[in-house]
Amino acid sequence: MTNKNGISQEAQKDPLKVFDKKLKALKSDNKGHEIEKSSSGMATGLKYASEFSAAVLVGAFFGYLADKYIGTTPWGLLVGLIFGFGAGVINVIRAAKEGMNG
Repeated sequence: MTNKNGISQEAQKDPLKVFDKKLKALKSDNKGHEIEKSSSGMATGLKYASEFSAAVLVGAFFGYLADKYIGTTPWGLLVGLIFGFGAGVINVIRAAKEGMNG
């Protein structure tokens, strides 16, 4: 039963119990709407850093091999580093797009 101000008698006696009931009802309604986060920001950053550095290292390795067997020192290493850097940037962009979509 409510008084002329619209406040129930139960709320007049103990407003904390009423608030607790409302809060529990809201929590039970919102349990299905929680957002699950698959990975932390640090994990994502480490993933991007490892993909980028791996591409640069692979490019440098192949450039070094080209220098060793063809004898184009230091041009093979420089070209390999440039291609590795480009591949690393493309990998990071691709991984970032996948992270935004999924």
